[in-house]
Amino acid sequence: MSGVAWRRRAVVRRVAEKDGRDDGQVMILSLGFGVVAILLVLVITAATAVHLDRKRLLALADLAALSAADQVSSTYFGPDGARASGGVPLTDATVRAAVEEYVRDHPEPAARWDGVRVLEATTPDGRSAVVRLGAVTRPPLVTWVLAPWSEGIELVVDAGARAS
Repeated sequence: MSGVAWRRRAVVRRVAEKDGRDDGQVMILSLGFGVVAILLVLVITAATAVHLDRKRLLALADLAALSAADQVSSTYFGPDGARASGGVPLTDATVRAAVEEYVRDHPEPAARWDGVRVLEATTPDGRSAVVRLGAVTRPPLVTWVLAPWSEGIELVVDAGARAS
């Protein structure tokens, strides 16, 4: 038997012995899938938290718009206490004052965010209150995957209410 043939058989024997064995390759694959699964859970948790914060801010804007729609303008009552016709008139000034007062008097819903701002508080027709609030929320569990949003995510919501 020549030396070349002997080496060839030795190589074939080693390859045949190695076939079917993973030698730790499944462990690396499992660790990789585990890391991807953990990162996926973190991203989904952060997205859910931001969505829930948006819903909370929307609820705050709804309540502020309702409070503004309930305000009575000083033009509603005449000098002798007589009511003006045409329902309860709203003005931009009374709507904005009511929204700012509501947000200031109810700090509990806004405690999670970095400053709730009244972006807009107007009345387009004198009977409806339109409110736009803005806030910055921070995702929980900031990792290197969520690092671009570590400064916070801007939330802006619109709400409206109609005076009766």
